[in-house]
Amino acid sequence: MDLIQEGKVKRVLQDPDSAERVIIEFTDAVTAGDGAKKEEFSGKGNVATEMSHYLFGYLEGKGIDTHYVKKLSSNQLLCKKVTIFPVEVVCRNIAAGSFCRRYGTEKGTPFPEPLVEFFLKDDEYHDPLITADAIIRLGLAKRDELEFMKSVTLSTNYYLGEILKQRELILVDFKLEFGKTKKELIVLADELSPDSMRIWDSNTTSMDKDVFREDKGDLIGAYNKVFEEIKKAKPQDVEQRTESIQVIVEPKSGIKNPPGEVTKKALGRLGFAEVEEVRVGKVFVITLKRPLTTEILNHLAIMNLKLLSNPISETNKVRIE
Repeated sequence: MDLIQEGKVKRVLQDPDSAERVIIEFTDAVTAGDGAKKEEFSGKGNVATEMSHYLFGYLEGKGIDTHYVKKLSSNQLLCKKVTIFPVEVVCRNIAAGSFCRRYGTEKGTPFPEPLVEFFLKDDEYHDPLITADAIIRLGLAKRDELEFMKSVTLSTNYYLGEILKQRELILVDFKLEFGKTKKELIVLADELSPDSMRIWDSNTTSMDKDVFREDKGDLIGAYNKVFEEIKKAKPQDVEQRTESIQVIVEPKSGIKNPPGEVTKKALGRLGFAEVEEVRVGKVFVITLKRPLTTEILNHLAIMNLKLLSNPISETNKVRIE
């Protein structure tokens, strides 16, 4: 099998049976501090493989598209070949790690709602925090792609958090990567294991890579304990999360818009003489009973043309909430 890429803790190999699939091989290596700290732990690759296999399957069952196909061996997964976005997406429920160092926030401070952050995926620059506007200006991803990744990240946060909550475990934060398939579908990629997330027990004891970062004890024991607890959970008891999107329909420039003209005159009578123009459109709020996928967005584009808007006189765009 040809080696496509070798990272700090995983190897990506070409699947000899399909040009559109790859084999991800998990090693026993564990790193921290951009690779400055690195050790081998026997069995780590196996548990990361098993946990990724289980959690990708769980998320697929809830409607989230991933690159996962099947488990091949104790440390290998067969996955769809994707082009990875050079952006890491981090979701935080509780302040910890780099967030506390950046802002001086006390570790363990809960957020009123999940916080999603983007980081440039570049070891040379130590994976710096990056804004959505910078990502777009640099051509790393489009705005609608970032909105889509954020939506899927929040769905993933819900489904992972609920299954951990069943076993009295706390999802503190986690990192995701996304890739685009040959068919232009954006899917969840990389891995799902304690290597890429922070998990605490009810006593706020770390059960993730912080055990290694902070020399807290038995890393493999912590990983195995988390996985054993997750396997005792009941995915069927996790309720489906609804998703909302908006379709914004606006009149094209140059097309007469009588409702807008009436509204402008009314505003003028109320003293808002500075109003130059008003264009009145429509907003459709659509609630879905499953997570967003690229396929759903493609269907929505067809729906916009056939039902929600008039392509001759109106434009439409989708806003992911």
